[in-house]
Amino acid sequence: MTDATAAAAASLAVVIPAYQEAATIASVVARVRAALPEAPLLVVDDGSTDGTAALAAASGAEVVAMPGNQGKGAALRRGMAEALARGAAFVATLDGDGQHRPEDLPRLLALARPDRIVIGSRRHAAGQPAARRRANRFADFWISWAAGHAVADSQSGLRIYPAAALTELARYDGRARRFSFESEILIDAARAGITSVAADIPALYGGTLRRPSHFRPVADIARIVLMVAGKLLARGMDPAGLWRSQAELRRLAKRDP
Repeated sequence: MTDATAAAAASLAVVIPAYQEAATIASVVARVRAALPEAPLLVVDDGSTDGTAALAAASGAEVVAMPGNQGKGAALRRGMAEALARGAAFVATLDGDGQHRPEDLPRLLALARPDRIVIGSRRHAAGQPAARRRANRFADFWISWAAGHAVADSQSGLRIYPAAALTELARYDGRARRFSFESEILIDAARAGITSVAADIPALYGGTLRRPSHFRPVADIARIVLMVAGKLLARGMDPAGLWRSQAELRRLAKRDP
C-alpha cells in the first residue's frame, strides 16, 4: 500500500443507499466490513418497509433513516453529508443490492486522490444486458460532453469521491432525487477541476441479483439527458468539450466487448 493509499484509507467512510434491500443488505455490509474493517459504514435507509434498516444495523452498519422514500440521489446526499461531518476526506459509495463487489473497493481506493473521483466501470465487462449497455453508452456520451472529458460508465454507483467534490451538496436539494444526482455531480466536479478515472469491475446482473434494479433505463436516462442539455445550453454547448470527450471515448471503445 502506497503512502497516498494509506492516507486515503485512514480517512475513508463508506455510504450505502438502501431501499427494500432485506435480501442482500446483511451480506453487503459484512463484505464491506471484511474489505475495509476500519472504515465507518453508513447505510442510508430510504424508507424501506421490509426490515432493511434492522438487518443493516445487526450486521454492523450505522443506519441513517430518511423520512420516507426520497430517492437514491437524496439518500446519497444525506449519507455523504453525514460522512463529511465525521471528518471523512473520501467517501465510497456502492449499492445495497449486491450488484457491486465490496472486494473491489481497495482497488478503487488505490486510485483515490483529492482531485479525482474513482468510478468502478463495467464498460469493458462482459455480461451486461444489451439494453442496459446501450442506455449507459448514451448517458456516457452526454455526460462526457458536459464534463469535458470521457466518463466511463457514468451510471455506476461504485465510486470513491474526494471531499472536495462534495462541498456543495445543498445545491441539489429539492431536485436530483433519483439517479440524475450521480450524473450531475460528475459534471459539476469536472467543471471545478475534479476529473474522474475508471477502474474495471465485473457486470453483475440477472441471476446474480435478488431483485430487479430500481433503475428505469428509459425514464431515468431521459431525465439525465434533460439535465445535461440544460447545462450545455447554459455554456453555449461547449464544442471544445464535445470534441475532447468524444476523442477520449473513441479510445475507450476500442476495448469494448
